[in-house]
Amino acid sequence: MNQTKLLTLLSIITVLTFSSCLRDLDLESDLSDAQLVVIEELEEGVQPTFRVSTTFPVNSSPEEFDGDFAEVVITDSKTDFEDRQEFRPVTGTNLFTIPSDLIPEQGVRYSLDVEVQELEIPSLTGETVMPERGSIETVNSISVISDTDRFTELSVSLDLGELPDPESYYHLIPFVVDNNGTPIFPDINAVQLGANASTVLRHRHGMLIDIKALGDLNSINFNLRSLLPLDIDNLNDKNLYFKLNTVAEEYFLYHTSISRQFESQTSIFTLPTISYTQFENGFGIFTAFSTETTKFAIR
Repeated sequence: MNQTKLLTLLSIITVLTFSSCLRDLDLESDLSDAQLVVIEELEEGVQPTFRVSTTFPVNSSPEEFDGDFAEVVITDSKTDFEDRQEFRPVTGTNLFTIPSDLIPEQGVRYSLDVEVQELEIPSLTGETVMPERGSIETVNSISVISDTDRFTELSVSLDLGELPDPESYYHLIPFVVDNNGTPIFPDINAVQLGANASTVLRHRHGMLIDIKALGDLNSINFNLRSLLPLDIDNLNDKNLYFKLNTVAEEYFLYHTSISRQFESQTSIFTLPTISYTQFENGFGIFTAFSTETTKFAIR
């Protein structure tokens, strides 16, 4: 299978899950035999839903399977791995929900086992730890630098707090709220300070930040540009919100690679990239992130 077909395949299945080590997808491997794909990011305080699928050749479709014959089990260190939480299939879908009150928490290690007996393909196992929550230390300034009939541009300067776990990373998502209460996510248009430590995401909102590369002050300056004018003066809520996810390493590596993959598909001058996967016998990531949302006035 050539690189173009492989990239197409990866875009379709949007791979994501965690094992003891990370590996690149092998361009020389034979993907004709189906393997499991698990997509799950445990968010602090949110009851999880798992998506289970399979790989498939280009111009084909995933292997279908009866959810009643699939087993998705999660255990956690909080209960010393004695309480196995078994997920149940949602009829007619490849989604699995859990009947009990499993709410992911900071500092807890989660282990995942996925098996589909009727497909006779390798099962998947993995684990992840939800990082302790980081914070924004100081917002130095938020100001409107351009307001036209086509867009509004904001300048933002802030200092991030130190991470409790130095192996974690940040995913920063700025947004404003319109008068209907709907969040609006401006594009990160440019990073003036901290560009070497940040990755502006092309497939979802916000940017990833490697705080270890920011320097002693943990400062980052960037511009936001809306697709339409925001008319800040007429907003009921004149604040810029920041959803700050503190993410595990596998989250950072996976989304960095997926974002670069998007960039490579939009330019003929960009070298093709491949995404990370964490399973030895399949594809995907099983990861976790804690989150904090704060707001600061737009001056």
